[in-house]
Amino acid sequence: MSRPDLSIVIVSWNVREALLACLAALPDAVTPAYAYEVIVVDNASSDGSVAAVRKAFPSVHIIANSANRLYTAAANQGLTIAVGRHLLLINPDAIPQPHSLARLIAYADQHPRAGLLGPRIFRSDGRDDLRTGREYPTPWSETLDWFGFTRRFPHHPFWAANLRPDFPRDRTASVPLLSGACLLLSQRLPSSLRRLDEYFPMYGEDVDLCRRVQQAGYETVLVADAEVFHAGGQSSRQIGLRTALLAVEGVQRYFRRWRGSGAARRHRMGMALVAVVKWTAFTLLGLIGLESDPAYQRRFHRALLAWALGRGDIQRLMIEG
Repeated sequence: MSRPDLSIVIVSWNVREALLACLAALPDAVTPAYAYEVIVVDNASSDGSVAAVRKAFPSVHIIANSANRLYTAAANQGLTIAVGRHLLLINPDAIPQPHSLARLIAYADQHPRAGLLGPRIFRSDGRDDLRTGREYPTPWSETLDWFGFTRRFPHHPFWAANLRPDFPRDRTASVPLLSGACLLLSQRLPSSLRRLDEYFPMYGEDVDLCRRVQQAGYETVLVADAEVFHAGGQSSRQIGLRTALLAVEGVQRYFRRWRGSGAARRHRMGMALVAVVKWTAFTLLGLIGLESDPAYQRRFHRALLAWALGRGDIQRLMIEG
């Protein structure tokens, strides 16, 4: 059999229905113009995902892990056995629209300097997901985000400057960052860039990959006419506090690697401020009946403060949470 044009790798954990919907959308997204293979890496799901995929999509190659290896290690399992010219990572809760993946392949084939490509991503409400095309994080942008300003005012030029809200996502262009929800790794990338770095076990791996691709002289490109809808967070919200701590640790590792100890220290200071202010706020809201679960909020922000002050490693704090 000839080498496929595309290897699609999907890491999944307890999102059976979303995964099946994603797999069902792939033929129209790739189109008959390109040959492709699909590799699903299941992180020890308990919802029958593996059996459901084997029944509905027998041609899909499944790696069924006996334990949850988190995202990056599991993604690399799939990338390691993939044989396609191009490699695609897509979240199981993402639905690629007709011709979308074909357009990514075509653009990569026609533009040698495009090393990492992403589609225009829409949220479930139909609005642009501004994480594609955004700037690299800074300690300040992370502090604003954790205080909730960025999410509450996603189009504000000050509170959400990191999201580049005025950037036209309907235009194909090189951008600083692409969303890890759907990434095409071009065949022109060297082998070292066709894997994720397991220094980032979950979160931050996509930001690091964009940095490494750009450092090697390739472009990270938003291909506007390739469209994907992404529900987002269906696996991660199942583990609540642990997910949030993994996210903050992932950003911290990015700062340490790419911005230095000063930025990493400022990030911890920002998270300490967030923890103190929000612990106090949620406690007061609980006292007057405006917070439904003040105990959880206090527990979470205690763990965040302990992390920010260096009083517990991430694994212990996740277990305690």
